[in-house]
Amino acid sequence: MSAFLDKVRRSLQRDSELSLSQRAAKGVRYLLGTALAPYYLRKVTRVGARARVVGAPSIENDGQIVIGTDLAMTSTFSPVELVAESDGRIELGDGVHVNYGTSIRAASAVFLGDGVSIGPYCIIDDTDATTDDPYANSASPIRIGNGTWLAGRVTVLPGSTIGANAVITAGSIVSGDIPDGVVAGGIPARVIRSIDTDASATPAVAPIARARTVGEVELRDARPLVAMKPLRGMVLADFTIGDLATRLADGTDGPAMEVADAPFCQTTQSLLTGPPNDAADFALVWTRPELALPSFARIERGDGATDAELLADVDAFAALVLRGAAAYRFVFVPTWTLPSHQRGLGLIDSRPGGLTWALAVANARLMSQLAAAPNAFVLNAQRWIESTATRGRSMAKGWYLGKVPFSAELFAEAAAEIKAAVRALTGQARKLLVLDLDDTLWGGIVGDMGWENLQLGGHDGVGEAFVDFQLAIKALTKRGVVLGIVSKNTESVALEAIAQHPQMVLRQSDFVGWRINWSDKAQNIADLAAELNLGLQSVVFIDDNPVERARVRDTLPEVFVPEWPEDKLLYTERLNGLRCFDTAAISKEDAERTALYAAERARGAVKTNVGSIDDWLESLEISVRVEPLDAASVARTAQLLNKTNQMNLATRRMSESELQAWNALPGHSVWAVSVADKFGSAGLTGIVSLSAQLARCDVVDFVLSCRVMGRRIEASMLHLAVEWARAHGATTLFATLLPTSKNKPCHDLLLASELARDDAGTVFTWNCDKSFAAPRGIAIEWIGDPRTSVAPL
Repeated sequence: MSAFLDKVRRSLQRDSELSLSQRAAKGVRYLLGTALAPYYLRKVTRVGARARVVGAPSIENDGQIVIGTDLAMTSTFSPVELVAESDGRIELGDGVHVNYGTSIRAASAVFLGDGVSIGPYCIIDDTDATTDDPYANSASPIRIGNGTWLAGRVTVLPGSTIGANAVITAGSIVSGDIPDGVVAGGIPARVIRSIDTDASATPAVAPIARARTVGEVELRDARPLVAMKPLRGMVLADFTIGDLATRLADGTDGPAMEVADAPFCQTTQSLLTGPPNDAADFALVWTRPELALPSFARIERGDGATDAELLADVDAFAALVLRGAAAYRFVFVPTWTLPSHQRGLGLIDSRPGGLTWALAVANARLMSQLAAAPNAFVLNAQRWIESTATRGRSMAKGWYLGKVPFSAELFAEAAAEIKAAVRALTGQARKLLVLDLDDTLWGGIVGDMGWENLQLGGHDGVGEAFVDFQLAIKALTKRGVVLGIVSKNTESVALEAIAQHPQMVLRQSDFVGWRINWSDKAQNIADLAAELNLGLQSVVFIDDNPVERARVRDTLPEVFVPEWPEDKLLYTERLNGLRCFDTAAISKEDAERTALYAAERARGAVKTNVGSIDDWLESLEISVRVEPLDAASVARTAQLLNKTNQMNLATRRMSESELQAWNALPGHSVWAVSVADKFGSAGLTGIVSLSAQLARCDVVDFVLSCRVMGRRIEASMLHLAVEWARAHGATTLFATLLPTSKNKPCHDLLLASELARDDAGTVFTWNCDKSFAAPRGIAIEWIGDPRTSVAPL
């Protein structure tokens, strides 16, 4: 008790250094959480001291529920559920954290040890839901050891035991025994590796895929160590849509999905009631304009309606979608379309009063209304109709016989587009396009015919097609895609063509690297990706030669190698049809990425001419800008969080809306870190997110782009975390590493830091009685006071 009182005294002393408004805001948060806890937990059998509850949990206690000291329970988005049946007992140890949407049920017994942390939407249930026999004794106790962490949407089945200090990855199902001190995941959960500071230690089980080498280059991301959890979603429509739901869940072209279709023509009801059975990752809301918009139906019948009436109907529909979108991570809404046989008013249909006019007005308004929501996206369904050539086919019979207004080919196209959208939103977009040269960027073999005689531009159809192809490639760089060259050529001859040919759109400065030689192209792609510090899952390779494509496809299966047309006139069409570059947002850093890589090459050149690493760092004149998450930075911050693997403490993946919601919770704060030096700006390249709970502060995310690693930025971020924790009354800062197959650089950083660590080497701490020194030679600029809470976006 004396130690606790000492912590309180130190916290009060730091509080005295804050402004009156800061102290008041902090006091209100903690007072509300602690003052309401007795009321919210009034049905619990026994509760220890200092319980803090945010939001109203749902508690049914016909047995016994016993909770230790320092409980932290959040029911902000969805209530925590505790249910003890007549013979059931739930025991939570000291310092347990339970997040929103979690359900803990006991017909027999569920025991959670001290310091257990439960992520959102977890299910811990000791009853066997598979039996229909009401008299069957199907309950088996569940035991979870001290210090264990369950990530989001973990299910623990009856009779399971999870050892102390274990980590269960998101979406896993635990059925059986998980030993102490391991990372486990999957369905069912299996041990992935031991949590051990010795990087050379033999893992508890063999990894799913080992690193391979091509030549001297190690391929570090042969396959993910743990399969991604299937995304669960709903398709809602006012027509029969089961075909689309089946195609989304068929497992082809990833990601894995579990899809349910809502009852026929129950779109409004389904949006209002929310997702069933935890199918809350995404929703597709697909409607026909004549059913969704009463005014459009009147126009179709010839009764007419004003634009104002039409816009009001669209606004009402958009409001319904936005209300339903709050329950999902992502919502997709296809644009409204007309059947190909519907000519409307013919010649004047695109004037006021016509269906073409009304459809354009309605779709424009729909896109405008949903654009403000970070998790709602409008998809172009008209393109699906055009690309599947359904104009020559009548779907009227399909509608009357089965209420299916679209063809199977169109549903296949729609499924492919939706999967591409999900990949973009979950950080799986490709970002390095590697190109061949001869007969790929220009017509002809430059080494044989000279650059003056290449087919490129002019009044030749093929030459014009190559210029348009290069223009389309150039446009990709404005979306954050970077370019590389891998070509069998003499380098000086190829670079001369790029520099001298007057019709070249792409110049040497447009490429972040190249391998122009006579070596194996697979080897060269692996070399180039390693040089740029990019995983092979980020690479796309385009080559006109089918033999070279097959070689790369077989040797580097992570690289996407699209089939390429023999006809040069079709190159631009094929490139524009690729879905692998889709992204949810385009940030300032995306548009400037090629320049960022060019600046990095310049830094590397300076490094070779400077004696020591300290001298090199001093010569760079590095500055760090730290600012709270806001509307301007949230897109890039979410993008960085979802794509960064190496310097990443927890490898959390969150959409923009989820990140905003997390940042808005009491005691939470997200900071964006931008880096610049004398060669230019590297942009927003770091994230520090923190959570303060009483005397404890946790570093939840510690993320840094590989482009700026090793330049003392990491130490600047640790300095930020400690100063924020000290100002918020924390006595100890915690940074808990969740080991993956790729974040060893983050582990190495923490091991080399001054932070104390536990025996397993994954929980790092700092005594907040003292500051963490800012690194020398780094100019740090704070935007706003970094020691205050961040207002919600």
